[in-house]
Amino acid sequence: MNPSQDLATDYSQRAAAYSRLWAPVIHPMASPLFSAMPLAGARRILDVGTGTGALWPLIQSVAPGANLYGVDRSEGMLREGDDLLRGRVCVMDAENLGTRPALFDAALFLFVLFHVPDPVRALREIHATLRPGALLGLVVWGEDPGLPGSTLWAEELDRAGAPEDPRDSSVMRQSWMDTPEKLAELLRVAGFVSQQIWIRRFVHEWKVEKLLATQTHCGLPSRRLNSLSAEAGDACVDRVRARMESLTASELEYRVEVIYAVAHRP
Repeated sequence: MNPSQDLATDYSQRAAAYSRLWAPVIHPMASPLFSAMPLAGARRILDVGTGTGALWPLIQSVAPGANLYGVDRSEGMLREGDDLLRGRVCVMDAENLGTRPALFDAALFLFVLFHVPDPVRALREIHATLRPGALLGLVVWGEDPGLPGSTLWAEELDRAGAPEDPRDSSVMRQSWMDTPEKLAELLRVAGFVSQQIWIRRFVHEWKVEKLLATQTHCGLPSRRLNSLSAEAGDACVDRVRARMESLTASELEYRVEVIYAVAHRP
């Protein structure tokens, strides 16, 4: 398998945990985009990287007359969406969208673009699906220090002899778009005209057990833990828990930048 397919498979395997543990953390961070996108009159909206569709109720609330359509390379994530998505989504690569040209009034790319090996190609694919004047909304990470306790995890996983993260780093393109200037340039090269790009900073306050559950089921530590025996993995988690319980409330805060962009196809 290639790195993109490996990533899709990984998300499929972790879809239920992602939906339960991680999606509630990041979805409030996506919502500010919609106050800057006039979607009330949209009739067809394409959501690229739909995942489990957890944001669809919010999208529908700001575009009540729109038909939503979604694509995602991870079949397991779409399956997790169940009745919400049935009949309106398909497994598809963002770099090779099999949709008719100039079909959609708007497209959304929410916390997904940094996972695409060739972001410009994906943006050009979206450009082709949009009618002239249609909008594109993007949400990506800015400065992101990682979840609290990342250093503790690295130390304890190294101590346990766990191999490095098996996920191929080539699937991550966050450094290509982690400032407004970089994101604006990607949009320009892909043929879009930027209307607004801005940053918001968020703080998420973690409790130790919820943080541990997230990291052991759908975070980077979970991938390294999978290489250990059950006994060694449990011992590693216990050591991390003991060290995390000594962290202060401030040290358990996740402080991250989120970058938003609204652009249109000329």
